[in-house]
Amino acid sequence: MSCARAVLPRVVSVVIGAVTAAVATLTFGPPSIARAQDGVEVALAEAGGCPGLFVLGVQGTGQSTPNSPVAADAGLLSLVLGPLTEMLSGPTVGRAYVPYLAGFGGALPGATSAPYSVSAEEGLGRLRDMAAEVTDHCPRSQLGLIGYSQGAHVVSMFAREVGTGQSVISADRIAAVALLADPTRAPGAGVFPGLPDTARPEPAPGTTGAELGALQEFPQHPAPGGGIGPLRDIAPDFGELTGRVASMCLPGDLACDAPTDAPLLHMVVNILGQAELIPSDPVTALSSIADGFSATLGRTATAVVTHDLRGYSLGTLRLTPEKPLGVRLAEAADPRSVSEPQAREALLKLGTSALNTLLAIIGIALEPAEVAAVATAPDPLSGLDRATTALIDAVRRPLPRRTVFNLVTKTFDALGQLSAENAELLDPVLWLRYADTVRKHGDYFHAGYTADGRPATDLVLQWFAAVAEDLATNRIPEPAPGRAAPAGPALDESGGAPAPRPPGPQQPAPRLPVPQQPPPPVVQPEIRNVAVGAGAQPQPRADAAAQRPPYDFGPYLLGLVLLGALSAGACSAIRIAHRWHGLRQVTATGRPRPPGSPRHSR
Repeated sequence: MSCARAVLPRVVSVVIGAVTAAVATLTFGPPSIARAQDGVEVALAEAGGCPGLFVLGVQGTGQSTPNSPVAADAGLLSLVLGPLTEMLSGPTVGRAYVPYLAGFGGALPGATSAPYSVSAEEGLGRLRDMAAEVTDHCPRSQLGLIGYSQGAHVVSMFAREVGTGQSVISADRIAAVALLADPTRAPGAGVFPGLPDTARPEPAPGTTGAELGALQEFPQHPAPGGGIGPLRDIAPDFGELTGRVASMCLPGDLACDAPTDAPLLHMVVNILGQAELIPSDPVTALSSIADGFSATLGRTATAVVTHDLRGYSLGTLRLTPEKPLGVRLAEAADPRSVSEPQAREALLKLGTSALNTLLAIIGIALEPAEVAAVATAPDPLSGLDRATTALIDAVRRPLPRRTVFNLVTKTFDALGQLSAENAELLDPVLWLRYADTVRKHGDYFHAGYTADGRPATDLVLQWFAAVAEDLATNRIPEPAPGRAAPAGPALDESGGAPAPRPPGPQQPAPRLPVPQQPPPPVVQPEIRNVAVGAGAQPQPRADAAAQRPPYDFGPYLLGLVLLGALSAGACSAIRIAHRWHGLRQVTATGRPRPPGSPRHSR
């Protein structure tokens, strides 16, 4: 008992600290410089123009602001992009940082007071604009992307847009994507999501990837958990970018290694991500959390009534869940879930059930479509007419079978399943696993990640440097469209006329034609005799038929078609004339055609 009392306070403190640090990182490294945004043009100018690889970095929480400089190395990502530009300066590589809110509701020092959900959406918009600006200015440049923590969430959403064709930027403009502590990581995903057994990234589009072959293999020890971000952003793969996206997660980092069977944890983090968590104003913080929880319950009820509830009367309603209740709660906690159409459908279903409860006295029940038709009538008379028609149709239908006990049973089953799915969250041993999650969240830049003890950022640095070298020196040549083949010597037996034979000891050297003067078309025999030799006899022109242009059968076939059409027309005209002549004879004589006479009509 005393041991439990000693462990419980530590578990509670670990839970609070872990959930707070799960999606946002504490302020590590130098603070962001708050001055006017430099702009992509400055970063391109520092790179000496349009480089082969231009890297866009999205910092973690508290390391950026909307006014942070684009072309100044600051924050944790400067430990990657700074050395990268020093290794490969000039037209080979360039870099820029995406300035955005990088906030978590004011809960962390140095971060803006913007909620996480607002901050991530704003960062995604900034990344889209800067990526489009670089690709427009530099048509031959390719993009590299790197994001850390909340920045990895932003980069992951953008990479999925590009990989699935939902972006104005095509997938062949993205060379490499690195995600560190990614909250959108799929449970148990390897370092290359979608390719579990791959140890090296795929080459940049249009390159041979020769430099990538010299890289050391990426570690193959994926963390068992998954990202703690919204369920709709969890990325099992990246479409056309799969193989060029690497997600690196340290075991024990709650941001990317959260428990997989705990949808309520996603719900809690999503609610915190849209709340104002200013420590100096606890009343506002609790109020915003309550508002988020209330909105989540409302959206969950709407989704359950719309998708999981069957029937159209209180006695016949039954619950057939399409998704577990915990998943419904986690999805509804995402503020991006639009529920207005579903809310109207849910109200219609509940209103129909209430109306049918009253109509059950007279033994009829209306369907939701009939109630909707009456409710949307343009005027009272039309509504009355529709209601009369619906009641008459309902009288002819048998009443649905009552399933009230099914609804009660399924409701208790859903609540029991919700408790069973999230029972792991009440286990103190689970949270002891995340006792050091804050330190793990910052170890990507310092602690050993590879087999030889180098950090994950060093592996990303070598990867991006190799991609830049491939784009500079190992591009696959593109064939020029419409380019005519240069004139050369005569083809061999596989392609056309034989090439001239070398002069023999008893044979004079052939006299070659002047290259500037084409051979006359009518003196081909003389040219062949000169090439063979003066003493050679003229050979018969066996290849005259081969040199003759192919005969065009088009006019011949057209003539046959016209001849057939004329013949058919003539036959039809003769047949009509015979019929008309026979009819005139019958009309003139008034007698039928004698037996044995030619048959002119049917």
